[in-house]
Order: sequence, then C-alpha cells, then structure tokens
Amino acid sequence: MSYEKPQKGNPHGLTVNQHTFPYASIARYANTDGYVSFSSVRIAKCLKLRPDDRLFCAKRTWDQRAEEGYMKEIEDNFQSLAEAILDGRVAKIGFFEKPVVNYFFALWNIRTHRKHQPIQDVKLRGERPERCLTKNEQELLEKHHIGFVRPDMTVPGRQMAGINIQMNLDIAHEQLNDARWGILRSIDGEFIVPDNFSSVRIVPISPTVCLYSHSTNDVISREKVAEINRHAVVSSVEYVFARDFSACPL
Repeated sequence: MSYEKPQKGNPHGLTVNQHTFPYASIARYANTDGYVSFSSVRIAKCLKLRPDDRLFCAKRTWDQRAEEGYMKEIEDNFQSLAEAILDGRVAKIGFFEKPVVNYFFALWNIRTHRKHQPIQDVKLRGERPERCLTKNEQELLEKHHIGFVRPDMTVPGRQMAGINIQMNLDIAHEQLNDARWGILRSIDGEFIVPDNFSSVRIVPISPTVCLYSHSTNDVISREKVAEINRHAVVSSVEYVFARDFSACPL
C-alpha cells in the first residue's frame, strides 16, 4: 500500500517516516560514529545505519494526532524511565513504572503490526459536500489533530489506524496486567534488538540492559544473553539491529 505524500516541501511538518521502535531507543545502540549494525531478511549483508534511517520506519501509516499525541506521551514517559534505569536512579520496576513499560511494549509491537498491515482508506456513503477541502486545508486539519473527509468521500486509513492503535493499546495493557518486569544486565555480550518482541515480553534499553517479564533483577551470563538474542532473531519479521553483531552471542 502506497502512502499519501504531503504537499511539496511538507509545509506543515507532517511526519512521513514514523519509527515503530523510537529513534531515542535506537540511538542508544549507536557506536561512536553514530551508526548501528542492521540486518534485514531482504538484504543479504549487514548495513551500518543511522537511527533516523527510513528502514526503521513506517510510511505515514498513522495520523499526526497519534504521532504527536498519545504515542509521544508513551514514548517520552518510557525514555525518561530508561534513562533513570541506566543512570541508577531507578533500580526496580515497581507499581508506578510498570504501566510505563507495559504501554511502551504494547505500542512498539502494535505499530510494527500496523506497518505490515496498514488500514485502507474508508469510503463513506452519501453526497459530496458543497465545499470540498483543499489539500492544504486537509493537512492543516491533520496538523492540528482534527479528522477530515476528502472530496471523494474517503477517510484516510491513517486516521483509522490512529484510532485503532489507541484502542488496541488499552486492550494490550489489560493483557499485560500479569507482567512483572525485571532489569537484566549483561556481564558479557550485547543484546540484539528485533523489529518486534510480541512473542516474548522483552524490552530492550541498551546494548547491555533489557527488561524481561516474570523475572527478578539479575546480572546475566553470556549464555543467557545468547538465549535472549535467539528469541530476538526468531521474533523478528523484517530486521534486527545491534551496536555490533560481533559482540552479540547466539
């Protein structure tokens, strides 16, 4: 499914390349040159990519209301928690931290699903209105988080996706009620990050730190890191990345 391109020059700053796993999270895996190691099922070689590369992104799959609204809030809350874990201000995922992790884990996986299963435009019944919105007016409305109908009586699928993801987030959050997140730190070896972890409850934070559901805080061996990395490879649909694959046991 092709995406709807904004006007030339994108005057309203609409987000076209939408990260499924946030830029800030990918950036923690960057080497000193600012690149991560990337491997795709479609590319037969390892690439070096910047965290903002389009290969990490969906193409305008959900609307700007979702991107700048509830998604940003979930991401910001998680990034603050991740930084607090890494610098030692948070040592345990407790009552207040758990929903932050749950919503982030759910958002990541649902966005990945929607990237591969985008919602089609919806055709409404009825007559066209007397005055139709111009392309510029449509983009202005989207920028201000207001839905609209095109002159051909279609609702953009990305608007429907924004609502769909929001609804599924609440469902997923309920399903994650039994999660008990432990902080795992590697003493030898680094973690691989897949494009999704829907089959196993794991949330990557840095090359040597991740959250694992139904686990206590632990410092883990190279063998345990390899076990998690195998889960990552199996869980991946499109790609995996790491700071340096040569440091990641399997």
